[in-house]
Amino acid sequence: MSDRVTALLAAWVAAAGRHARAVVVVDALVTVALAAWAALALGVNMDNKRLIVEDLPFRQAAAEFERYFPSLDDTLLVVVDGATPELARDGAARLAARLAARDDLFTDVWIPGAGTFFEEHGLLYRTADELDDFVDHLARMQPVIADLSRDGSIANLARLVRLGLDQQREEGTDAAQWATILDRVGEATVRVYDEHPVSISWEELMVAGSALDTGTRQVVVAEPVLAFGRLLAAGDAIAAIRAAAVERGLTPAEGLRIRVTGNPALNHDEMIGIAWDVGFAGIFSFALVTGILYLAFRSLRLVSSAALTLLAGLIWTAGFATATVGQLNVVSISFGVLFIGLGVDFAIHLGMHWVEEAARGSGTAAAFRTAVEGVGVSLVLCALTTALGFFAFIPTDYRGVAELGLISGAGMFIILVQTLTLFPALVTLRFGPDPTPWLRPPLPLTLAPPAAVARRPGTVVGAALLVGIAAAGLVPDARLDANVVRMRDPRTESVEAFNDLLAHSRTSPWHANVLAPSLDEARALAARLEKEPAVEGTLTLADYVPRNQDEKLGILADAALLMDAPTAPRSGRGELTPEEQIAALRELAAALRQPWLETGTGPLAASARALRTELERFLARVERDRDRAAAFAELEEVLLGTFPAQVARLKRGLASGPVTRADLPADLRQRLLAPDGHARVQVFPRADLSETDAFIGFVDAVRAIAPDATGVAVNLVEFARATERSLREALLLAFLAITALLVLLWRRVGDTLFALAPLVLAGVLTVAAMVLLDLPFNFANVTALPLLLGIGVDSGIHLVHQSRVAATDTLLDSTTARAVFFSAVTTIASFGSLGLSGHRGIATMGVLLVVGMVAMLACNLIVLPAMLALRARRAAPAS
Repeated sequence: MSDRVTALLAAWVAAAGRHARAVVVVDALVTVALAAWAALALGVNMDNKRLIVEDLPFRQAAAEFERYFPSLDDTLLVVVDGATPELARDGAARLAARLAARDDLFTDVWIPGAGTFFEEHGLLYRTADELDDFVDHLARMQPVIADLSRDGSIANLARLVRLGLDQQREEGTDAAQWATILDRVGEATVRVYDEHPVSISWEELMVAGSALDTGTRQVVVAEPVLAFGRLLAAGDAIAAIRAAAVERGLTPAEGLRIRVTGNPALNHDEMIGIAWDVGFAGIFSFALVTGILYLAFRSLRLVSSAALTLLAGLIWTAGFATATVGQLNVVSISFGVLFIGLGVDFAIHLGMHWVEEAARGSGTAAAFRTAVEGVGVSLVLCALTTALGFFAFIPTDYRGVAELGLISGAGMFIILVQTLTLFPALVTLRFGPDPTPWLRPPLPLTLAPPAAVARRPGTVVGAALLVGIAAAGLVPDARLDANVVRMRDPRTESVEAFNDLLAHSRTSPWHANVLAPSLDEARALAARLEKEPAVEGTLTLADYVPRNQDEKLGILADAALLMDAPTAPRSGRGELTPEEQIAALRELAAALRQPWLETGTGPLAASARALRTELERFLARVERDRDRAAAFAELEEVLLGTFPAQVARLKRGLASGPVTRADLPADLRQRLLAPDGHARVQVFPRADLSETDAFIGFVDAVRAIAPDATGVAVNLVEFARATERSLREALLLAFLAITALLVLLWRRVGDTLFALAPLVLAGVLTVAAMVLLDLPFNFANVTALPLLLGIGVDSGIHLVHQSRVAATDTLLDSTTARAVFFSAVTTIASFGSLGLSGHRGIATMGVLLVVGMVAMLACNLIVLPAMLALRARRAAPAS
């Protein structure tokens, strides 16, 4: 069979050389046509849900849930952080209103926990103890609130601060609260003359020190229209959000920070990074490959021929992808980089053997015939075995790698045909019948084995075996990280914002969802789930009907009376003049010079001294200002502009009435209760899910009680498990198929084992190194495993095949060994640059490839020769 294959290949290459011009012209025309077709027709689908087959239980559970309720899988989360609660709330509302008007880009926009209903009834969702504490705090603030409501002037505020300080000196109850007020007044005086954004939050001042918290973060949930056929599916929606933020003045200069996250934004930023990294790696790899080819060939004519062959093979493979899968996914988009790393091996081996023969004086055609006789069968075997390694992923559940396997596997046959057709045709045209004038001596590269390999191969093999056993002990500790956020660039806005949300239970996008047949069953299920230690709490529609309403409404009614308590009117002369306001501030500055504040050590004394300094600076500047009225108007706006609205908002909240299910907002009911009665249970994690153990523990705890639970967290964990299972099955299937193929073709079990042993050892060493380096596998770097499998088995095949036709002790001095070396160096150099990527998945792929290739190179050029030498020694007496 080997002879027949060799004869066929020799005839094919000879025909390509005889008709070189026609071959190049036809190949070029087809290549240009395929390039145009692929550019126009090959799509990109960045829908990550397509990466896993749809018939898996967790995918079916997710589809069933989405029949009734929206999920966060394809939702943008706009994180609005404000300097004050008022700014965050107002900014989020304005942004949401603007986005809701863009029905061409967003199907739905809402703010969880916002709107008129929660503004009026939000206090009912607090506990009775929290409300009691709040009312006590409000009672202490009531005189200030009432006085400012009647006279919201700078002079009156200054007077109230003086009175408050006197009261604090006598009673000593609200030091922290008054320190905050002093700080805010000082910041406002700076704002008048300096471009320094300052916003005074009366909500914070009213609530500070009570059991109620005042959040300065709002999250706008926007469901975008995603164009999955484009590289950046959410590009238009994200651009619209940023434009709306600028249009509405939601900028850092105004005390607001807008960040976009959620799966579409994470994928958007990831694809920008991947496109750059993979594109750069592809160009850099191609350039580096040509440089290393020159070191191997020492001929620009031969290098250009190999590079054009590689480029044509890449385009033909893209054409195959267009015809078969039609769209690239987030995994298969990397096929080009993998193709360059693997495809160049064929040209290296055939080209180096051609150079060796041509340098001996053989003509171009004769040199190709001899080269094909030496490595032709090996090239076919390598194409078969590498393609099997890729094709083994096709039947797995991991559709992303399955499509990559189909494209790359077919690409191995395409580059084999191109190497045996276009490459000899180009070489024939470039060199003519006699290539000698254009050839240079090869580099004086020697791969002579170390003395230990030559003299003591048994020791080398024994040491390798011991190292392999030790490394195998570490393999079970290897893990696949299901946290897709951690493998992305942590410096991107979407990752930073997402991690901020993950750190808090109630804002975690990775909560779980459970579908229940009815609301009663949802409540029962929620009660069971809340007993789990990994669960912080649950939410159903029933939870939006506040408990103990009678008691809470009574507390709020008392507080409402407190806010409406009349205060004796104070005579006034209308609007104060700038001089009168200056006098009021000077009185305040004098009050801040009291000895107990001058020498005090607490926060109130420190704030008083700071305010006095700012007041004196402000008064000095305002007395030089020709438009004093404008300066005081701005100061009053900064200090008291939001005060009336906040008091009105507080009064609306205190005037809350009872809430029934019918009173709940319609959009809230729709998100938690379907028309046919199906109910949604939201389950929130107790721990920060950015930690892998907590992430998996939360999902497992929820699914132990609710096996059909879904949500992003569940999908990611099950996706990771499906990926791990698929890779294990595919690698085992590929290994068995390659083994069977080699046994069938070589008819020698020993040769097969010798070709595969270095591959197994290098694989174990690579996984052990990942464990020692504390680098988990992830959804990006696992695509390097087929590459390592293909290159590893190819090198073993070439060396074992060479050992069958040459003396073992000269194996590492052969052209085959040098070709193996250059092939490995090409891969290490080209893919090693990925380790510098900001995308952690891509960076760890680069590390994995470098570690794996170094292990493969060592095993193939040290351990394998030692094994072959040991076999030769044992066989010698028999001969």
